[in-house]
Amino acid sequence: MPTDPGPSLERLHQVAETLLAIRSADQLFAAVAAGVPGLIEADGAAVLIRSSMGDFFQVVAANGRAEPILGRLLPLDGSLVGWVVANGEGLSTDDMDADPRSHSVDGLPADLRVALIVPVAARHATIGAVAAFRRRGAPSFGELDRMLLRALADQAALGLDRVALLDDARRKELTVEESNRELVEATRLKGQFLANMSHELRTPLNAIIGFSELMAGESLEPEERQDYLESIARNGRHLLGLINGVLDFSRLDAGRMPARLETVDLRRVIEDAVADTASLRSVKRQRAEVEVGAEPLDVVVDPEKVRQVLFNLLSNASKFTGDGGVIAVSAVSTEVPLPIPADRAGDVVRLETRPAVWVAVRDTGIGIAREHLDRLFQPFSQVDASSSRREQGTGLGLSLAKQLVELHGGTVGVESVPGQGSTFWFILPVSGPVRSPKT
Repeated sequence: MPTDPGPSLERLHQVAETLLAIRSADQLFAAVAAGVPGLIEADGAAVLIRSSMGDFFQVVAANGRAEPILGRLLPLDGSLVGWVVANGEGLSTDDMDADPRSHSVDGLPADLRVALIVPVAARHATIGAVAAFRRRGAPSFGELDRMLLRALADQAALGLDRVALLDDARRKELTVEESNRELVEATRLKGQFLANMSHELRTPLNAIIGFSELMAGESLEPEERQDYLESIARNGRHLLGLINGVLDFSRLDAGRMPARLETVDLRRVIEDAVADTASLRSVKRQRAEVEVGAEPLDVVVDPEKVRQVLFNLLSNASKFTGDGGVIAVSAVSTEVPLPIPADRAGDVVRLETRPAVWVAVRDTGIGIAREHLDRLFQPFSQVDASSSRREQGTGLGLSLAKQLVELHGGTVGVESVPGQGSTFWFILPVSGPVRSPKT
């Protein structure tokens, strides 16, 4: 065995430089195992790291005659590696079979019996070990060998810390990039919303101004005057609805939308919403079907806000369904997992199975392509946002419906097949939200 540490220290320096240039843990472990035989004249080497599977160590890298044990597991208790990690110090043995602390390793060649094992500590915790092996009858590992292997393990720990810092930096960089992308997309969507909103507001305003000027400047027959007045009123209601939608969205976005909860039979709310949207369907000769059963569907909700959700869904269904189509509304009692708000910021939102009512609005309309479904409930987002799109709107209706449902502790979703129609659904817990909405 060498007694002059000079060449060994030079090899250690070379291995250390290699480790510091590595950017992944797997590559670092492999480089450590590869560096051991040339550093202390070993027949094989292995790196063992504490496994996430429990009280085990896994061989994450192996070199030389120890390669067959790559990927094997060793128990924390009753093994030489476990003793090293538990005590935070190295050990050497001339016969692993005879050592009472040893545990046989499947796949390790029978002639590798002489061992030197040192701990690897990273970020103030002992996470594993580096092991060197020699054949039975070979010279024992000496103090210089122990010093060199321990120095290599320390370099491995520094490399792991560096890899962890690089991973943290990469994660932060990706987070910043994602945030920037989201900001750019939000800016684009809001710009698109403002352009659409300007168009939406101008349309009824122009109609109101135009009919008003006609009434002021011409002598009209009673029938014409009545038609003009009805057009002014209709466009005024449309304009008011647009403004109310924006105001409701801003209040929900700020968490200041009041909710007046009471126990109601959801069947009545559904029937009222269907009646309120009858004029939309009559223009296109569409048929409405209501399937709510004979038993009461009592839920704790703000009935006006649930009616608004239904109005939005029914209006959309009618808008995107052709003449003579069918709009169907159904509701059933069920039990489903619903989100329970976290007690503190950063806590994971958990699910709890609760009695609920599932409501669905189905149509036989144009349907929606799968790649567009995830955009539907985003604010300011529309499948077709061009100024020449066939159907107009602000892009807030479905986002508003989603937030109103979530205000009640529920959830929303959609299924659709292009050319066959869509089903928009929402689920409301029978007992109302776990926490009362802000008032």
